Amino acid sequence: MAIDDLKNIISTEIKRIEPVFYDRSMNLLGMLIFIKLLIEYRRRIILNKKIKKEKMRKKLLLFCFVLGTQIAFGQGLMNPTIPPSGILYQVATKADTIGFSNQGDWDFLAVVTDNNATIEVLPVSSSSSAGNYPNATHVKYEDGNEFFLGFSNSEYSFHGEISVLTSSYSSSLVLHPYPFSVGDIHSDFQFDVPFTVPGGPPFLERDDQAYSEALSTGDLTMPNGTIYTNATLVHTTRTWTDGQVGSSPCITTLDAYHWWVADYAIPVVQTSTMISSGQCPPNTVKVTKFVTGSVMGTSSLDVSGILIYPNPSTNSIHLKNGDRFVGAPYKLLDQLGKTVASGSVIKDSQKIDVSDLPGGVYTLILQDHTNQAVKVVIE
Repeated sequence: MAIDDLKNIISTEIKRIEPVFYDRSMNLLGMLIFIKLLIEYRRRIILNKKIKKEKMRKKLLLFCFVLGTQIAFGQGLMNPTIPPSGILYQVATKADTIGFSNQGDWDFLAVVTDNNATIEVLPVSSSSSAGNYPNATHVKYEDGNEFFLGFSNSEYSFHGEISVLTSSYSSSLVLHPYPFSVGDIHSDFQFDVPFTVPGGPPFLERDDQAYSEALSTGDLTMPNGTIYTNATLVHTTRTWTDGQVGSSPCITTLDAYHWWVADYAIPVVQTSTMISSGQCPPNTVKVTKFVTGSVMGTSSLDVSGILIYPNPSTNSIHLKNGDRFVGAPYKLLDQLGKTVASGSVIKDSQKIDVSDLPGGVYTLILQDHTNQAVKVVIE
C-alpha cells in the first residue's frame, strides 16, 4: 500500500468519524481503525525515510568505488623519461621462466639467477643503420641484437630489428599505448614486412601480431631485495609468421610477462617462453631477466661524434659512428697509468675486449690529433 493511499484512507476516516467525536459519542470501532491507520501511516513514513537514506548511502559507496577505481587504474604506464645520451641497465638472467600470480604483490626474493648481462637503450642515432629506421626514437641493444623502438607520449612501438634477421617496418607496430592501465587491452599487427637473412632466399616476408593486456598492479620484491611499489604486470604475446612468398611459413610465438615501473625504458622483470614451429625446427627458449643494481646513464661522450658504451662495462667496450677515428690508435690505461689494452680503430663500429681485466676505473684514449680521453668503468 502506497503512502498516498494511506493518506486518502485516513482523510476519509477522519471525515467519517468526525461527527461522532463532535457529538461526544465514542465510536470505539472507528477510533481503533483511526489509531491503527495513524500508526501505519507513521510507520510507512519512517520506512520510506530509511529506504531513501539507504539508497543514498549505496549511491555514495558506488561513487567512491568508481572514483577510487579510476584513481588506482589511472596510474597506468606512461612514456618513460630517458636521458638524452641513453641509459644502461644491468640485469641478472635465469634460463627458465618463474612462477607468479597474475595479481600483485609479487615476491621474487627466493629466485636464483644464472648469469649477468646488460641492456642498453640509446638514441637511434647510435646505430650505424639508423637511416633505415626513420620513425624509431631509440635502439635497444640486447643479447647482441639491435631492436628499434619508438617512445612517444601516446605509444610504445616497434620498428624492426637487426638480429638473426634484418627487418624495417614502414609503419610502426604499436606494442601498447600510453597511458596503459589495468584492464586495458591492446592489439596491433603488420603484414608482409620484407626481411632478409644472411645466406637466405629472396622474397622473405613477415607477419607480426602483438597483443598486450595490463593485468594488475602491486609491490614487487626483486631477488636482490630491491622493492618497487606500484609495478604494473603486462601480459604480452607476439606471433611472427615468417617465410618466402608462396611457401609454408615458420611460426614463432613469444609469450611474455613484463613488470613495468615508472620511468624505466625496459621492464624491471620479464619472463618469457618463445616457441618455434611450422617450417622451422621445433624449439623452445625460456628466459627471465631482472634489472639489478643502479640504473646508469650510458656514457655516450661525444668525442667529435663517436659514441662510447656501455659504461660500466663487463665484457667489452663499443665505439660507434667513429668514421673520423678509423685508423687512429687507441689505448686503455689503468689507474696507475699502465697501458692494459691497445690497438687501432679499424672500422666505424669497434669492439674492445675487456673481459680479462679486473674491475676498476680505466681511461680510454683515442689518439687522434686531439688525444680525446674518457673514463670507463669495468666491473
